Amino acid sequence: MALSPQALTSLAAVKDYLRLTSADNDSLLESLIEAISAHFAAHTGRALKARDYSPNPASPAFDPDNAILDGSGYPELLLPQYPVQALTSLVMDGVALVPAQAPGQAGWVLDRAAGVLGLVGGVFVRGRHNLAVTYRAGFEAVPADLAQACLEQVAMRFQESGAGQGRLGVSARTLADGSVSYQGQALLPQVTAVLDRYRNRSLL
Repeated sequence: MALSPQALTSLAAVKDYLRLTSADNDSLLESLIEAISAHFAAHTGRALKARDYSPNPASPAFDPDNAILDGSGYPELLLPQYPVQALTSLVMDGVALVPAQAPGQAGWVLDRAAGVLGLVGGVFVRGRHNLAVTYRAGFEAVPADLAQACLEQVAMRFQESGAGQGRLGVSARTLADGSVSYQGQALLPQVTAVLDRYRNRSLL
């Protein structure tokens, strides 16, 4: 199967890390990559890889939770997904807003890294679902620490599986009958430390 655009590492990187050359476990590894990438997104409360968000129900990128927002009543508005790669449309109460053409001029301004919209000369009128934003947000290239965290977590999960050779990253305990049981962890400690740096500000 082909990995989705939301995968945080590649099959080749995982196989190189595990020193695997055979394709026997490729399907399992790809499933683990997808599962861990989804787990990371849930843990951080945000979509980490770049994707499009649209308030238009006819668009493939339709996502009302992230593109149809409540007015804050202030000159600033926090977009739910960031960093912002592009913002193509901003509509408030049915009226299209335009970007400021120069510093200090009326219009919207954007802090792309933080995903903070500002409105020069006005406020985002307080309201329920009165803002429609069409934008692209997330990382186009996965940050190195995030990619490494995904790689290590996938490797641990593979080693826990029946196909894994060895028990990388898994602690062992001896049972009364002399057998060994391996206790996996939901997330490796070093992985949790990385993910905490990417947690959505709404979760902080």
